[in-house]
Amino acid sequence: MEAPFSERAPLTPRFIRLSTMIIALVASIFIFAMKLYAANISNSSAIRSDALEGSVNILAAAFGLFSILFSEKPADHDHPYGHGKIEHFAAVFEGGLISLAGFLILIDTASRFLSHSEPSNLGKGLLITSIAGLLNGIIGLLIFYAGKKYNSTTLRADGLHLLSDFWSTIGLAAGLGITIYTGWIWIDPLLALIVGVMLFVAGYKVFRPSWNTLLDAVNPESIQKIVTRLNEMKLDPVITIHELKTQEFGRDAHVDLHLVVPEFFTIKEAHYITDRIVEELQVSLGSESMIHAHLDPCARLYCSECSFEKCNIRKNEFIARKPLTAESIVQNGPI
Repeated sequence: MEAPFSERAPLTPRFIRLSTMIIALVASIFIFAMKLYAANISNSSAIRSDALEGSVNILAAAFGLFSILFSEKPADHDHPYGHGKIEHFAAVFEGGLISLAGFLILIDTASRFLSHSEPSNLGKGLLITSIAGLLNGIIGLLIFYAGKKYNSTTLRADGLHLLSDFWSTIGLAAGLGITIYTGWIWIDPLLALIVGVMLFVAGYKVFRPSWNTLLDAVNPESIQKIVTRLNEMKLDPVITIHELKTQEFGRDAHVDLHLVVPEFFTIKEAHYITDRIVEELQVSLGSESMIHAHLDPCARLYCSECSFEKCNIRKNEFIARKPLTAESIVQNGPI
């Protein structure tokens, strides 16, 4: 007998990420068909540019779906850190596609302008492309927030892409409305040129964050998240933490940090403390994140901020613990 709906297992984040990307792919195909039809009946350079950008949505969604499927594979011998970075490759790929679409739009617009091609039946074409743009905006917003909630680079990138497409369609519709009202045909190719330039900017915004991640650039947001969590935890008898380094692998992270402990601690005592802190931090970052902690002896350099009472070797009296900051935690030693 089938279980009541309330007793069924909740949808998993993996299922939601995959289903969201499938919806994006199907919607992109449908919206592209609408825009292509609008471009054919209107012979408008601006609407053609919007339709060309829609073809990029299909390629991006298809590659995004593949990247999510691939990123879900567990770590193995050949990929000990998992397969999550494929999501950043997908975002870089999508950003490149958006910029390529902008370049192709500029070429197409210049060609049509030189051939003196003029639009016709703009009203119907404008109505269809406006409806398609509105659908893009709704779907893009849903995908972007799903990406934020489930920490998916691919979904965030695709959502931003669709939202940029929505805003360019809004601007295009307003401009074509002026064209219909005034009869100024020159506005049509001008709008197409503006859409092309906007796509260059949008492509860069999608491309840059993931490109930096692939190069293991410092992510201030990730650093601050770790610092905030550590300051909330009970760190005693760890005196301080430094030399923090992070790498992102899709939704998960690889974190290296150094824990400074009193130099007379036994290996067993230090190991127990390290395991406790690593486990608590791992819960915050995600169960698949990898945290490697290295132990440093205090070397009597931190006495003024060490609250360990049973210390017989301190050089200075305890004053106060210093809260961790994004600046201090990445330093190589005491500051």
